[in-house]
Amino acid sequence: MIHPEKLVQVITLKKGKVFLYFLFIAFITTIPLWIQSNQTIDDFSRDGQIIAESIPSFKIENNQLVTDEPVKSYIYQTDSIIFTFDPNGERTLDDVEQDLIGNLIGIAFLEDGLYFSLPDYPINFSYTQLNGLTSASFIDLILSVDSFGGILQIITFTILWLVSLLLTFLYTVLSTLFANILSMITGKQLNFGESFKLVLFASTLPNLFIAFLNSFGLIPSFQVEIKTIVTLFIYYLAIRTIPKPKKQS
Repeated sequence: MIHPEKLVQVITLKKGKVFLYFLFIAFITTIPLWIQSNQTIDDFSRDGQIIAESIPSFKIENNQLVTDEPVKSYIYQTDSIIFTFDPNGERTLDDVEQDLIGNLIGIAFLEDGLYFSLPDYPINFSYTQLNGLTSASFIDLILSVDSFGGILQIITFTILWLVSLLLTFLYTVLSTLFANILSMITGKQLNFGESFKLVLFASTLPNLFIAFLNSFGLIPSFQVEIKTIVTLFIYYLAIRTIPKPKKQS
């Protein structure tokens, strides 16, 4: 990556090696996401035990939330979870969403359904889908996160890596389109496949740098745009070493 004249040699690499490097780049981008997700799982596991102690005895039957004795609506907030229990219809879904700040996980038993929200991923369940659920089974579900922590980490990493594969491919394809324009402007004759290889390898340093920052919770503004600009600049330095084709007289 430091020597552009060496970077341009990736044009001759076979598809198998390029694919392996593609997997490596996707792996790099997965690491900070996995670290953040693990932190979320750990926080949820810890705070879930606190929340579980506050949950009153209830059951869902005939499509309704029923408590064993009259219960006042309440909100319980920890460092990672905001839990709402409102069988009396005092709060709406909009109220619950407004309570969510930053990366808080929201769990709300409202009058007409269960609302669950990871950051930016809300899920609604009507009580018709939850007949038979009791406070005991719900508490067991919350506490089971701790016992399945290792399995959850593996599942989470696999899912995030698959997502990163797709995003890395789309990012590289889009960057290659801009790179092709750059190669035409500079008078270099590279086809799409050759530019794709160069862009993929040129994105190594910016991907490593962004992944390093993200792993410590540092999210630069416009990081995708910054990564693209740096990638294209490295690409430009590489193709600049390619001699222009001689014009036929």
